[in-house]
Amino acid sequence: MSLVAKIMGNGTNQGKNPKATKSESNSATAIADGALDTLSNVLQVMGKESFPLENDIDPGVFPEMCSEFAAHVENGAGVPSFDIPASADGSREWARVRRFFADRRKAENEFVTERLHDYRGVVEDLVSGLRNIGERDHDTEISVKRSLNTIEDAVGTGVLPEIRKALTQTIRTVTDTFDEQRKAYERELDELNNRMSSLRQDLVAAREEMKRDALTDAYNRGAFDSAISQSLNMHFILNQPVTVMMIDIDKFKDINDTFGHAAGDEVLRGIGEALARSFIRKSDLVARFGGDEFAVILNDTTAANCVGLLERFLKSVTEICIPYASEDTRVSCSVGYTEIHSNDTVKSLMHRADTALYQAKKNGRNQAAFLSFEDLKED
Repeated sequence: MSLVAKIMGNGTNQGKNPKATKSESNSATAIADGALDTLSNVLQVMGKESFPLENDIDPGVFPEMCSEFAAHVENGAGVPSFDIPASADGSREWARVRRFFADRRKAENEFVTERLHDYRGVVEDLVSGLRNIGERDHDTEISVKRSLNTIEDAVGTGVLPEIRKALTQTIRTVTDTFDEQRKAYERELDELNNRMSSLRQDLVAAREEMKRDALTDAYNRGAFDSAISQSLNMHFILNQPVTVMMIDIDKFKDINDTFGHAAGDEVLRGIGEALARSFIRKSDLVARFGGDEFAVILNDTTAANCVGLLERFLKSVTEICIPYASEDTRVSCSVGYTEIHSNDTVKSLMHRADTALYQAKKNGRNQAAFLSFEDLKED
């Protein structure tokens, strides 16, 4: 049986004109080839544009499965991931292909629906929490005013024991009120943090799908721009510390001019590797910002806590060898870093990190400089 017959079904040509039969056969072959090519491309695109699900052990496994099924559709190749052997006669396991596609789409639909529900829930919790805070603040204000009125009435009597009793009761009432309010705030923040934990993992997984810089394997500028906005949002919701760094290779133009662009590329690769070794957590993001500049986002990290990491990075940079240069010719970097403030925007945050970087270069290069929100505000 021909390949076309396997795809199009067992038709019969009895009683038909031979020339018409040949023409129809050519047309059927063209249709079949187009259908196979289209289906193969659909599977390839599904693999390339997929996003990781919770039950995906390795994000690279599913795209590989799609490539195997695409080859199976094209020429009957085997699908090792599903124990489907290569076809000897060109036949395909169409039922398995359909099931593979349908199961994945169903899983993705369930995943997206669940996550949208989670995000809506977080927004609702946040709005509800803010409303409750406003209501509690109002109740607290009323309670404090009532206590102050009690003191005022006691003072009006002029009787010292009554005044002392009113003061003692007021202090106890206000202390209890604020203590209860603080505990309520802490409970709501804990609940919100628990709800956000799975969403944090989603952000990390989404970041894994972002495009990387081909030369250094660091994330590219687009990935950084997206991540810095997410970090600001997370800081606003959870008040978690975030440190941002801007890194520039000292006198990189001289390296290119003296030893060539190939040597410069090797230095850029070396910086990318040094950054990846220094900032290794999944929540850390290392990006090539542009040219010889890199940027790092350290979530859940204060500026004070990253000093040791910075020192280790700067030391590792000096160990990078420049091709075609003498052994005593060393690479160095300047770093400007700052910590997110509650009043920051992306623009103000990056301006402060850039200013800190300029300060490090002004101070003599091969070092890090820190600027806080208050430092720049005073200037």
